[in-house]
Parts: sequence; C-alpha cells; structure tokens
Amino acid sequence: MAETILETERLILRRWRPDDLDAWLTHLNTPQVTEHLGGVRTPEQVAEKLEKTVRAWDEEGFAFLAVALRDSGLFLGNCGLARIEGDAVPDALRGAVQIGWQIRADYWGQGYATEAARAALAMAFERCGLERVYAQTAERNPASWRIMEKIGMQRRADLDYVDPHFPPQDNPTIIYALDRAGWRAA
Repeated sequence: MAETILETERLILRRWRPDDLDAWLTHLNTPQVTEHLGGVRTPEQVAEKLEKTVRAWDEEGFAFLAVALRDSGLFLGNCGLARIEGDAVPDALRGAVQIGWQIRADYWGQGYATEAARAALAMAFERCGLERVYAQTAERNPASWRIMEKIGMQRRADLDYVDPHFPPQDNPTIIYALDRAGWRAA
C-alpha cells in the first residue's frame, strides 16, 4: 500500500504505486481531462511524467499525489504541488511553486478537486513552509479558475503570459496566487 500523505473527509492523497500508471492512462489521459493541459500524451510521455513526479517528492518533499476515495481506494486523479518550469514561463514565476489537480471526468462536479486542493494548500503552508503558491490555467477553463477562487486564490493578471506550447484558444495562461497570510485569513 502506498503511503498516505494527506486525508480529507472523503479523500486520501497518497504516494504513487506502480499500478497507478494504468489508472492515469485510462482516466486522466483523455481528451476531456487534458483539453486545457496540452492534450492526450503518449503512454511513454505519461510514464515519464509520473517518474518525474515520484522523483520530485523524494527530492523536494512535495509533488503531485494520487487522489483516491477514502472509503474504497478508487483512483480519482492527482493533486499537489510542483515547480513552475518551461521556456515560456516569465522569470517572476520560474521555479515558484504551483498547485494543480486533475480529476477523472466521471467524478467532476462533486467537489473532489476543491477538497483535494485545500488539503494540498495546507501541506504547502504548514508542512512545506511555503510563503506563496501559484496556480495556472487557461481563461477558457472556468471550472479550474473557479476552484482557484474557492480555495482563496486571487487573480494575478500582471503575471499572465503566452505559452506557445499551447494552442491559441488556451492563451494566455492566467495566473492566480495565494500567500500564507491570505490562506490563514481564509
């Protein structure tokens, strides 16, 4: 059994297991889930991303974690923290920590992403001692930025940027942020 890192009322956020790759490929690597994330990837690309995520936990002490239902263990997706990387990322964001999530489409609209994100923010500020966390999405992805707002994040239009790795309809990349004081106040 993979180590549970965080628990909520309905969820566990845990380290990755070898069989999670198949679940990721089946439930997260779909056109619907990846619509605003650059699209479906090859199995090799997903495996590489998962390996990088596992390494990040060991090296950084934070990463994206597998999200599962607490009562049944059913794989729902991922949520967690990662460094912002990429050649299009502005200097003000490069290397900063972002929060993100992916929930399988058949479980959308039930509050799981918000619940997992709140747990990940608590980890960011309490366990990891971070001062600020960012989030990124496309303006045409209101489901994602509404979650950012629900968890207390504020829009930072001054940090928006164009990422040529994404199609025009997903540009610009819009930014939200939350600092420790704002998290405590919420």
